[in-house]
Amino acid sequence: RESGKGPTPVSNHYVLTHYDVPMLDPATHAVQVRGHVHRELELTLSSVRRRESITTPVLMACAGIGRSQQQKRFWTHAPWGPDAIGCALWTGCSLADLLREVGVREGAKKVIFTGADKGVEGNRVQHFQRCLSIEEAMKGHVLVCWAMNGEDLSPAHGAPIRLIVPGWYGMASVKWLTSIEVTADASWWGYQMDAYSFKRTAEDPNAVPLTQLAVRALMAPPGFPDFVSRTRIVPPGVQEIVGKAWAGAAGLDRVEFSSDNGETWERAELEEKNGPFGWAAWKAKWNALEGETAVLCCRAFDCQGRGQDRLGTEIFNYASFGCTQPQQVYCRVDARIDTPGADIDLTSEQKAAKTALLQESGLSVEHAQALYQAPGSQ
Repeated sequence: RESGKGPTPVSNHYVLTHYDVPMLDPATHAVQVRGHVHRELELTLSSVRRRESITTPVLMACAGIGRSQQQKRFWTHAPWGPDAIGCALWTGCSLADLLREVGVREGAKKVIFTGADKGVEGNRVQHFQRCLSIEEAMKGHVLVCWAMNGEDLSPAHGAPIRLIVPGWYGMASVKWLTSIEVTADASWWGYQMDAYSFKRTAEDPNAVPLTQLAVRALMAPPGFPDFVSRTRIVPPGVQEIVGKAWAGAAGLDRVEFSSDNGETWERAELEEKNGPFGWAAWKAKWNALEGETAVLCCRAFDCQGRGQDRLGTEIFNYASFGCTQPQQVYCRVDARIDTPGADIDLTSEQKAAKTALLQESGLSVEHAQALYQAPGSQ
């Protein structure tokens, strides 16, 4: 429930690791800067701390965010809801300055980043690796980081040194850096570059790599949850709905809120982003009526004209990346939620979890999908 104005606490920020978390010794670990450069460099934690530092808020989201809402989903693994996000304050040095210091040689095409995490993926033993074009790497916004929210990186968040690529999906921000390698090989295409692509099939020759974040809004669910179904029980009256919105490097134009599962929309009150690559707070009013069942939704639009996917869209991509269907929060309005010991019957919502009991539950398909298709929303 991210409703405060400060950065996401380290303990609340989402974490996705492909393999084990490597426990690296900050006192001895070094990142090798090498390859198609004039002078190779060994970057230790103490040396990176001595460099000119930048601290900036960066909204980070998993590329699989919202995967559970995609109805035509091929992969069943990592069924993320819409909440694989965080906006922390990252401190580090400029990657572009670092590359200028070592002297990128003529003909350089890409920069390859390798993490210490190792495992098997696609039946291949590998370290997690990603790359950026030399043009992206030299823009000046990419950071080689050592701190998160003013504290040294924790092991789960990439200690002692990691990459942060603002405005991109989280997989680009390689954790536990061991090497930064400049290459003249324009065709380098590691496993993780192929895995994190929009594709129609596993071997799609027209794969399009995921890069920059889509525009999105999320809300903090109001009321209180049912333990089993996660139905939100809300007392009657005017409720202030609060949330956050982001659009990568783009500015935000507006956020819209709906209390009828996207049938109608109203404009929310939107604040400024907390930084070029951060997020913005928004709020809206909802008059919750006693006995009402409502599905709350929100969506954002940016200044480049981008919006979110439509609810219920059957859009498909092989690994179910980049879903931006609006968040849905299933609510029941019941004044008894304010009375400890009161009984509230949620049998219908609990039965709807099973397809075989959906008809018996009395819930519509739309309401059941809103409740269970994106459990992170609740």
